[in-house]
Amino acid sequence: MKKVFAVFLFVALMSSSAFAEGEATVKLPDPEKSGGIPVVDAISQRQSAGDFVDTELTLQQLSNLLWVAGGINRDNGKLTYATAMNTQDMVIYAFTKSGVFRYNHEDHSITKIADGDHRALTGGQPFVAKAAVDLLYIQDTGKWPKSRPIPAGDILNCGFAHAGLSMQNVYLYAASQGWGARTRMNFDREALTKLLGLTDKHNFTLMQCVGPKP
Repeated sequence: MKKVFAVFLFVALMSSSAFAEGEATVKLPDPEKSGGIPVVDAISQRQSAGDFVDTELTLQQLSNLLWVAGGINRDNGKLTYATAMNTQDMVIYAFTKSGVFRYNHEDHSITKIADGDHRALTGGQPFVAKAAVDLLYIQDTGKWPKSRPIPAGDILNCGFAHAGLSMQNVYLYAASQGWGARTRMNFDREALTKLLGLTDKHNFTLMQCVGPKP
C-alpha cells in the first residue's frame, strides 16, 4: 500500500501545479543514506543492463538516485564523487516518463525543464525509451575559474572523468537495488540543446539509463 501511494505521490507531484509555469522547483525528500548490500557485493554484481521495465520511480527512489549520482555528502558541501579543483561542473538531467528535470545538488531539489516523455532523445536503442530514468551528464564550463587559464581540451577531459565517477556511483547503487544501468554516448545533441536551453559553455559528456530490469 505504501509503495502504491508513493508512486501516486510521484506522478501527482510531477504533474502538479507546482510545475505549472516556467522552471518551478520542488524539494526532494531527504535521501536514504544507509542500507543496500556491501560495496564489494555491489561491485561483483555491477554490469550493463540490456533491457529495462518501462516504469516510474517513486519520489524517494528518485531522491536516492540523484543524491548518489551527485548530491552533497559532507558538511563542507563536497559531492558524492570527486571533481577537479572542486569545480562541481556537472549538471545532471533526469529524463522520465513524466518530464525532464534538472537536479540541483545545492538544496537537493529538482527543477522541471520540460513536460512529457523525452527519453528517446537520449539514445537510439529501444531500451533507452523504456528505462525509468535516463540521466544526462552535461558539463558547465562556466563553473571553472577564470583566473587560471586551462586548455579547453583539458576541461572537457575532466568533464568526462567527472561523469564517469558519478556514473560508477549509479552503477553500484543500481546493483544494490537489483536494478539495471547502462552508459550511452549517442544522443540527439541538437534536439537536447534546444530542449534544455544549453549554450556554448555546456559540453555533452555521457548518458546513463537506470531503473528496474525485467
